[in-house]
Amino acid sequence: MDNSELVTDKLQDEVPLFNHLTTAQQRETAETLAEIYSLIIALDHVEKAYLRDSLSGEDYTVLVNKLLAQYKTYLSDEQVLKEFGDLQEFKEKYYISASNAITRIERGIPVTVEHGIRSESDKEPSTAGGSKFGGKAVAEATGNFITVMDALKLNYRTKDQLHPLMSELLLSINRVSSQEFDQRKNLVQWIVKINKMRASEKLSEDDASELLFSLDAAYKNFYTLLE
Repeated sequence: MDNSELVTDKLQDEVPLFNHLTTAQQRETAETLAEIYSLIIALDHVEKAYLRDSLSGEDYTVLVNKLLAQYKTYLSDEQVLKEFGDLQEFKEKYYISASNAITRIERGIPVTVEHGIRSESDKEPSTAGGSKFGGKAVAEATGNFITVMDALKLNYRTKDQLHPLMSELLLSINRVSSQEFDQRKNLVQWIVKINKMRASEKLSEDDASELLFSLDAAYKNFYTLLE
């Protein structure tokens, strides 16, 4: 057999996937990292489709929330998180060019929620008394304010505890009105700050007190919209 035949035989050999990984755990972790990579690319396409008006705000919000939830679920595995490192490390390691997706993951909420862009399904008709704000939406927002403030008083301090509550609060405010008010940007900044925390991190007592103060100020300011 000459050298050309040897080369041909080698090229036809089946190469096992993850050949360098020796355990089932290692292979599963590698597969999950590949899923995270694909998720980031998919999220970037969704962001660009929305910016091009190729995707409605309602469909965009549903898709982004789903992808962000999947991202968090993947990284809830300690071994995967260890291999992942952080978002910047992962991006550089695998040469990911998806700036829109990276920004959305860092902020942790869809742009529609961040900027109070409401879909038609979020808008309630005016009440019989002529108010432009739906009673159900106002009640939900009020309840969410109280829920987050009570959670802080009960020593909720981790990202997993606070980020969903803060995101739902902002979403419920948006359902009442997309009108800007003084404390809204401050709430977004807190959501982003909490989202950037590592799973093992907790808000300091000073930060928790400051957040509680911000929520109280936002709660009072929110009601100025209803007058």
